[in-house]
Amino acid sequence: MEPVQYSYEDFARLPTTVFWIMGYDMLGVPKTRSRRILYWIYRFLCLASHGVCVGVMVFRMVEAKTIDNVSLIMRYATLVTYIINSDTKFATVLQGSAIQSLNSKLAELYPKTTLDRIYHRVNDHYWTKSFVYLVIIYIGSSIMVVIGPIITSIIAYFTHNVFTYMHCYPYFLYDPEKDPVWIYIGIYALEWLHSTQMVISNIGADIWLLYFQVQINLHFRGIIRSLEDHKPSVKHDQEDRKFIAKIVDKQVHLVSLQNDLNGIFGKSLLLSLLTTAAVICTVAVYTLIQGPTLEGFTYVIFIGTSVMQVYLVCYYGQQVLDLSGEVAHAVYNHDFHDASIAYKRYLLIIIIRAQQPVELNAMGYLSISLDTFKQLMSVSYRVITMLMQMIQ
Repeated sequence: MEPVQYSYEDFARLPTTVFWIMGYDMLGVPKTRSRRILYWIYRFLCLASHGVCVGVMVFRMVEAKTIDNVSLIMRYATLVTYIINSDTKFATVLQGSAIQSLNSKLAELYPKTTLDRIYHRVNDHYWTKSFVYLVIIYIGSSIMVVIGPIITSIIAYFTHNVFTYMHCYPYFLYDPEKDPVWIYIGIYALEWLHSTQMVISNIGADIWLLYFQVQINLHFRGIIRSLEDHKPSVKHDQEDRKFIAKIVDKQVHLVSLQNDLNGIFGKSLLLSLLTTAAVICTVAVYTLIQGPTLEGFTYVIFIGTSVMQVYLVCYYGQQVLDLSGEVAHAVYNHDFHDASIAYKRYLLIIIIRAQQPVELNAMGYLSISLDTFKQLMSVSYRVITMLMQMIQ
């Protein structure tokens, strides 16, 4: 029995679901009035909590009275870099009209019939289980960072008969001997919503980027396969020219779609990569300082998923770079000897255009590829080593 071929909407389900966690609807899916109001209220609470937490953090840094050791300095450095990283990505996805426009263009291009989907091997491009698990682990490890302190407090209550009232972020000060319990509950609610805003903005924006890049890569592979399978002949020249004209148009269209993608994500991509590397560095150093604790364990998982997050962006950037170049190779290996002169001219157009690689780029000049990932990890390792030497 043939497996069900995924539709375009099936691909969109993962990125839209992730953003629903913080009440943000990327594609404007129709909802009932009551549901829209609930989404709006929840989204407002996440943004308001985020604003309050950032404001309190900045106040503590300016005040500088409570930041009195190396561990806290690294903790604040981690928070600052992660907030910048998340807010940068959130600002990117606020380009709702541009994202919806690109989504509509790709939806129109997506194979419509089952046979066409089989030919394009759409199921091979669908979200793998390992990727979905990575997203779940990333969100799960981030949740553990927030609820870890209250778990530690509960453990302390059952082992030492003392509830320690620990919470996640150091910029909220709570004294159980002076402050009522409802303040502690309020702090935790703020931290939870603040963390939700940051974590979902961070991972969600990258999922949307990968979602669009996967779609573009799918069509480049379709072009390569079509060229490899087609055998032109002067006997059916008119049909051949229609076929190759469609390939030329599709190649131009894909370049345009990639430019749209770079226009949406490229401006913030460089800052996102740098701040992600900074988060990895500061979290790694903070974890090494803290030692083997529950918090340290959750941070180790968080670092691993963050590294994979950067790797996937660079990996799919490498793919579109390779595939756009392979179009020219597909033409060279194409059995065009029996084709007409007009057909061969079309092939020449494809080759010329394929010489200019299509790429995912940041700020219009930094190509995102596996080399970018290697350089980023190399710099991160050197920074971690330098910070540890300075602390010791």
